[in-house]
Amino acid sequence: MIHISKRGARMFGSGRTLSSFKVGDKVTVRVPSDRPLYHDGSHGTVVTIGTKRVHVRMDKAAFEGHDGEVANFLPGDLEPGHVGTPRNSDRMNDAVTAMKVAAARDIVAVALDAGVITAAQGEQIKAVWASHLQTQRAADL
Repeated sequence: MIHISKRGARMFGSGRTLSSFKVGDKVTVRVPSDRPLYHDGSHGTVVTIGTKRVHVRMDKAAFEGHDGEVANFLPGDLEPGHVGTPRNSDRMNDAVTAMKVAAARDIVAVALDAGVITAAQGEQIKAVWASHLQTQRAADL
């Protein structure tokens, strides 16, 4: 019985080859099959193409400390274009913000059900909360 890990399956299942890329292409690193996982989600640009690997300069790495670094990947580890949010810290902030928005929706729903606020007040509360989170996010950047 042959067992292929998720990382290995992604590498074999992508169908991408060295000829799928050219110098200057924008790419996103996806769960590197034989490289450190800290590159997952990084956005980069193809700088050279070797005999087996694509050499990528990290434009916006998952961790800021790797910006500008050049790493090489198997073609199946790369997705064409810049896809998704590359920074792990941004992904975490997005998740926390989504939790805060969900909590506010739940509070408004409970208050509406209890007759404590009107539907119009509920919409105002959600709008003010969304504005607050956006302002807070901008201040953090």
